[in-house]
This record gives sequence, structure tokens and C-alpha cells, in this order.
Amino acid sequence: MNINLWNINILGIGFMLLFSAFSAASFMESIVFKDYKKHGITIQTGFYSLAVVYSVLGASNFIGPAVVNKLGSRMSLFLSVIPNVAFIFSLYEPYKLSVFLLSALLGLGGGVLWTANGEVIARNSPGDTKPRNTGIFWSWFQFSCLAGNTFLYFQLGDSETITDRTRHIIFIVLGGFSVAGMISFLLLKAPPKAEEDDIKLPEQQSLWQPIIDGLKFSKSKEMALLYPAFIFTGLSLNFWSSMLIVCVGNVFAKRKYLALTGICVGLGAVASGVVWSALTYKIGRKGVLVSSTLICLLSYTLVFLSFPFDAATTPEARAQDTPIISSNIYLALFAGFLEGLGDGGFNVSIISTLGVLYETNPAPAFAVFKFVQGILATAAFLYCGSLLLPFQLLILAVTCLTGCVVFVVLDRLLLEDRQVDSTLQEDEPLLESA
Repeated sequence: MNINLWNINILGIGFMLLFSAFSAASFMESIVFKDYKKHGITIQTGFYSLAVVYSVLGASNFIGPAVVNKLGSRMSLFLSVIPNVAFIFSLYEPYKLSVFLLSALLGLGGGVLWTANGEVIARNSPGDTKPRNTGIFWSWFQFSCLAGNTFLYFQLGDSETITDRTRHIIFIVLGGFSVAGMISFLLLKAPPKAEEDDIKLPEQQSLWQPIIDGLKFSKSKEMALLYPAFIFTGLSLNFWSSMLIVCVGNVFAKRKYLALTGICVGLGAVASGVVWSALTYKIGRKGVLVSSTLICLLSYTLVFLSFPFDAATTPEARAQDTPIISSNIYLALFAGFLEGLGDGGFNVSIISTLGVLYETNPAPAFAVFKFVQGILATAAFLYCGSLLLPFQLLILAVTCLTGCVVFVVLDRLLLEDRQVDSTLQEDEPLLESA
């Protein structure tokens, strides 16, 4: 195996191990805290912890490029994972102070982590190998939701509460996953010098330049038309990573159903990477987004019909309200799969559109996307435990539809611009001959 492929596979394995731990921990955090009942920690602590993670993560995307330029990609990857490892091990015996402090540090490291990831892929992708290498990385990464939650499924078994012993085992093992991922980054090698010289990389920037560029891009008409879709992905992130899991935990007694829900969301995400990438060439970004919107709305409808209205707001006992139809774990799992599939379609459409609009300098544009997404995810985590389920689903449905409609307008504008450019190019020879 050549050095470039070695680095891409090591990067993918490292992220798979790291996010197997983080995805499982974030899925379980609120319900773990609900069963914990010590040191003043409640189910709300889990919501607030994730709010801190994503608010800081949204802002840290702007400083990631400067840190990676200073430390290099390999050391940036290694150091940025330390808060993640500490956070997961802290859940062995959680305290409020450690949970919130490490949540903030985890979010801070996240921006650096993803920036360094992009640089490793770029530096190891000479010629036309970037699509192949990106596909290899995402193939590894997509397994993260499956691996960690599969472990949780067998560990939780038929238990109806997460005992201290079970929690200790879970977070020792998940912490081991994250340590293995962190150490794997040290196995990255310097790419061949001759090949690296042929790769076009962004110029090194100061700490403030990405922020300045981000502010400039945020005012453009095209970016303004993407804001509704950005907003929806932030709210959707809360739905699949926390709210749906909490609803399942408050309605169904067996804790292994939490892991099953996470597995189904992961399967939807894996399917989205395959399905939407293939369909983009046939139905376009607009078609992908419209299809994703319908899938997400179906997911919300199933949750609305089959879960009690207080399913997300029950702090201690089981949900007491009566659902419109009898609660069914299979409907819940199917809703999770649909949400993973639909959310993936939104993200694929947004990422591909940003790549077209800001081809020469994409990093600040993606930072704006992640910032808006993080802020809205933060807001959703803050109201998740206090707002009745129908109102949360209504907010998701309205923002989903709005994001879709406004995105269609943007896609039409981009198509018209391309047609105008094509017409101008055709007229140039005629003007020259005249």
C-alpha cells in the first residue's frame, strides 16, 4: 500500500474509532444522566452538555485553519482528540463541573479536528484521486454509528435502568475506543514530497482571516438563501442525536432499544451516503433535497402519531400521555432510519452547493454553515426537555419545508446563471468576428 492510501485508511479508521465512542456516548448521555440521580445531575444536564458542545464547535470552525497551520495536521488531530477522550471517561462518574467544562473543550477541539481531517485528505490526494480518497474515508467513518451502538445493544441487554456497574463498563470501553482512535493518528506518515508539491493547497492564513472571510460570505445573497436549510440541519441534529433517543427511553422500558435506535439512525446515514450520491447525478441537488424533505416529514409524522405528547419532557417516570396510535418500537426504529436518510440528503445538497458557490475558497463558507448549524442545535438542546413533542415536531416540519422551498429558489438562480454564462460564451466568437 502506498503512503497516500495508508494515510487515508489510517485517518478513516481513527475517525471510525473516535466517533464510535462519541456517537454512542452522545446518544446515551441524557438517559444515562436520568438513571444516574447523583451530584445534582438530571436528564436536563445531558441536553445542556450537548448544547455547550455544539455552540463551541460552531465557533471553533473559524479558528481551526490557523491552529492546523501552526501545529501541522498530525499533531492537530492528536491534540484535538484529548478533550473527547477526557469527556467520555468523565462519564464513568460524572459531575456537573467536569461535564460542562469538558463539553466546551470537546467543542473547541472539534473545529480543529475537522479542519485537520480536510488537510490530510487534501495532502494525500494528488491528481484526480480526491473523490476516491474521500470515498474511502467516508466508508470508514459511516461505520461509527453502527459499531458503538452495537456494543451498547449487547451490553444493555434487557435491563430497564442503567446501573452504576453498567455505566462503568460502557464508558471504560467507549473511552478505550477513543484512545485507540487518538493513537492511530500518530501512525500518519508524511506524504511523498514530489506528489505533495503537485497538490494545490490553500494559502496559510492568519487567525482572523477565516473569520473575516466568513463574515463577508455570510452577507451574500446565495448564502442568505441557504440559511433556512442550515437552520433545519441544526434542529435535525438535535432530533436524531438526542430527542428521538430520549423519547424512546421515556416510553419503552428496555434500555437496549436506545442502542437499536442509534443503529437505525446510523443505517439511514450509511444509506444516505450511497443513495443520494448516486441520485444527485440523475435528479440533481434540488431533487435530492425535495426527496429528503418528504422522507423527514414522514419520520416526524410517525413520531407524532406513535409517541405520547410528553415523551420528550418526562424527567423521571415514564411518559403518561396516551399516543394517537399505540407506541411501537418498530415504528420508532423506522422513523430513526428515515431521519438518518433524510438528514443525510439535506447535508449532501448543502455541501455540494457550497462547493459549487465557493470553489476557490470553501473553508469560510463551510465555517458559516457549521456555525449556524451549531447555534440552532444549541437552541434545540436547550428547549428539548421542556417543550412538548408536537411543538418540537412542528418546528422541525416548518423549518424543513422552508429550507426546501428556499433551496429550490437558489437552485433555480444557479441554473439561470449557468445558462446566462453559456449564452455569453457562445456569443463571444460572433462579437469577435464582427
